[in-house]
Amino acid sequence: MLSVSSRALVEACARLGLDTDALLASAGLERAQVDNPDGRLPTAKVMTLWREAYERAGDPNLALHAVEALPFGAYTVIDFLARTSSSIGDAIERISKYFPLINTSVQLPIDRDGDHVRIGVMPVTVPRAYTEYTLAAVFLRTRVATDIAFPLARVDFTYDAPADSSEHARIFDCPLRFGADRSGLIFTEAVWNTPVARGDTGLAAVLERHAGMLLADLPEVSDDVGRIRAAIAAELKGGDPRLDHVARKLGLSRRSLQRRLAEEGLTYATVLDQVRSTMARAYLAQRELAIAEIAYLLGFSEQSSFTRAFRRWTSTSPAEFRTMK
Repeated sequence: MLSVSSRALVEACARLGLDTDALLASAGLERAQVDNPDGRLPTAKVMTLWREAYERAGDPNLALHAVEALPFGAYTVIDFLARTSSSIGDAIERISKYFPLINTSVQLPIDRDGDHVRIGVMPVTVPRAYTEYTLAAVFLRTRVATDIAFPLARVDFTYDAPADSSEHARIFDCPLRFGADRSGLIFTEAVWNTPVARGDTGLAAVLERHAGMLLADLPEVSDDVGRIRAAIAAELKGGDPRLDHVARKLGLSRRSLQRRLAEEGLTYATVLDQVRSTMARAYLAQRELAIAEIAYLLGFSEQSSFTRAFRRWTSTSPAEFRTMK
């Protein structure tokens, strides 16, 4: 994971007067690691850092305050790709496409529903603090990049409403919905298509080539995670994809498998969900397979359960997805 968000969090703690050297030490991190703008930090240590930061700061909105103070340009390539985009939607699409440069474990999918467009945060198990940080970063930094104080139609959060959501309301300045199926920023089509006066397609092309090379150079997911995903995929084909069974197939204990995933900032449920989502799209491209058969192949006991999961992944049903292909 890129160091920028953790550095922003540490700086927010410093503004509160906390001992940030002690905070970093509690997560097994050194100052130089966090201060390196191009540095990547182990996900497990980042999770520890964020948990410790929240416990010590006593600020339930620490992530929002951290990203609000982060200067433009901290996310060098992505910030300036957004700045050279031709429209607000173009900027958001580039942020989504190149988000793996920031975090390879989180995706920002874009989908449309009528005259609205959503950029979400997946998987749904992403912690609340990082979800808030990411959504606020996309919104605030796109406003700065485009020099347009555009409004949002709504912001959705999967968790229950906090006792005080006034900071959320101040920062996002739009209707908020808590307890939603997915977290995300919702735009009207009109806002999404708003042109950016200073867009520069020539410079954007140069930056995109550079960003593409950086993506190609990202470290591969660990061999352990790759083996676990492959084992899950194999068991989904009529086998048993439960954690205990997959662990035995890999010669691991349940706890060892969970620990190896945790080192990458993942849970077994998250990986299973990701594998199912990827396989579902591949199966739906094979039109000879009935949707009920695909549900069975993915380990769902009922077609209705598969349909609900697929809507969560894509905001559309399997049948509708097929007609779009």
